[in-house]
Amino acid sequence: MPAGAQLLEGGRIRFRLWAPLAERVEVSLEEPGGTVLLPMEAREAGWYELSTDRARAGDLYRYRIDGVGEFPDPASRYNPQGVHGPSQLLDPGQFVWNDCNWRGRPWEEAVLYELHVGTFTPQGTFAAVRERLDYLRELGVTAIQLLPVAAFAGAHNWGYDGVLPFAPAASYGHPDELKDLIQTAHHKGMMVLLDLACHYFGPEGNYLHLYAPAFFAAGATGLAGRSIDAANPVVREFIIHNALYWLEEFHFDGLRLNAALLQEQAGQSELLEALARAVREGPGRDRHCHLLLGHDRRAARYVHWHDHSAPRRYEAVWNDAAQQAMQEVLIGAGVTAVDRPLDQLGACLSRGSTAGGPDSLLPNAFVTFLQDHSCIGSRALGERLHQLVSPRPLGAMVATTLLAPMPPALFMGEEFAAAQPFLYFCDFNPDLIKKIAINRRKSFAHLPGFRTPKARARIPDPNHPATFERCQLDWNSVHHSPHADWLHFYRRLLAVRHREITPRLAGMHEEAVRFTLPGERGLLIRWTLGDDSMLSLLGNYGDLPLAGLHRPEGVVLWAEPGEAEHALKQGQLPPWSVVWLLRAAG
Repeated sequence: MPAGAQLLEGGRIRFRLWAPLAERVEVSLEEPGGTVLLPMEAREAGWYELSTDRARAGDLYRYRIDGVGEFPDPASRYNPQGVHGPSQLLDPGQFVWNDCNWRGRPWEEAVLYELHVGTFTPQGTFAAVRERLDYLRELGVTAIQLLPVAAFAGAHNWGYDGVLPFAPAASYGHPDELKDLIQTAHHKGMMVLLDLACHYFGPEGNYLHLYAPAFFAAGATGLAGRSIDAANPVVREFIIHNALYWLEEFHFDGLRLNAALLQEQAGQSELLEALARAVREGPGRDRHCHLLLGHDRRAARYVHWHDHSAPRRYEAVWNDAAQQAMQEVLIGAGVTAVDRPLDQLGACLSRGSTAGGPDSLLPNAFVTFLQDHSCIGSRALGERLHQLVSPRPLGAMVATTLLAPMPPALFMGEEFAAAQPFLYFCDFNPDLIKKIAINRRKSFAHLPGFRTPKARARIPDPNHPATFERCQLDWNSVHHSPHADWLHFYRRLLAVRHREITPRLAGMHEEAVRFTLPGERGLLIRWTLGDDSMLSLLGNYGDLPLAGLHRPEGVVLWAEPGEAEHALKQGQLPPWSVVWLLRAAG
């Protein structure tokens, strides 16, 4: 890596730090007899460097800047005492990998499961996630997507306030435990992806700005943290190597980059292009390394490719537009109002984009999901969708998303209708705590039900430990109705997907999809799959029966509810029902 502490041949350690404002930098090395200061040599362009045989793996260290402040390494591999404590020297070669034959899985096979390490289990650790891998495999998951794991201030956090981008959070476990989780998933046939929140640093524990302010763009600080300056070549190199680090050193199978990097600010386009190129020419040469983007209309240029024989720069975009349309169809008046939501849903499920968006992209260039951490957490009380929608409409929409050609994504606990909310939570210092709580409650003041101080007092305090604890999944519930019933439903749907749909997806063409809107609340979509078979969805997303329908050709793969198949023979569909059909090629 260009920055941080690197183990060299012969046992020497090379320390390297970019500190353009500093006049003197030393490595403050903690030894049994006390702290030892090792001067670093000033190099060009603000870099400081030291190679020494005084340090060894396991040692704790900080950087002392101009003799007055000691700070953790911004490229630390591990900070066992938290982001305010010293960094620890690690030898990455000490972990023995046994997944050498793993090459990942093709993107067409992806069924993603987004999870937050701290709340997925009561233990909140990498090791505890590892113990749930068999459950995920039996569910039908082929790719786990971890919310950001980079070290953050406090004991718990959503993950989007990280300040040490290379160091897995100590509260989740040792880096070797993350590696063990990943290689165990590989042995079970599952990919592991990481949400890489590299576009900004959180509001607490970021010391880099004190001696390298040029790392960050001018603008918001405080509660919003600090955004990187992607126009700075040092920053671009830091971010690119951070991406390569997770893919190479931890064997992750892919990364999701935040949509904030698509805002066309100075240097962001160059960063995304260079990062993709480095991955394709690096770890992506020998195995599947899937790069995903957060939702933004400008993402199309990164996932489109002119020659189908070459890999795309980015595999897919998380399709917020589809999620918003589905929620508008189900409950109306969502967080973002959608005009003609069924028309929007048809556009999103047929060509991936919303009406008026780019139509030259494959369906599998969009990840479709009903809810994710942001969707749930943006609600004042963190309700999950099953707590807002009755079972029958929700069941129809679940069957719609899980069998559509685009890769589906679940949010942890969705598959068994977990009773636990997913609230916004953090654990900052007292100076930030009060401001964040006030800001959180004010952000909902414009919504009905939260316009008075008394009503807003019901919104959980993000910094209270109980807010975090309420979000931890209750795994005992999966054995009891209705949770067990929902779990069985999801398992059956994903089994149909793996058996009947996934093997036919490779080789699809952009123009081989069309949709119509029969009746007031009807939707008909036909996809010509890669083997020239035709997959059809006919749905009624309203409270009244739909009549006068023409049954699409093919064998019924799924009818939700079951009586919908018989009704369709009569040219009808009952309220809130969908039928999936497959016509073989030729």
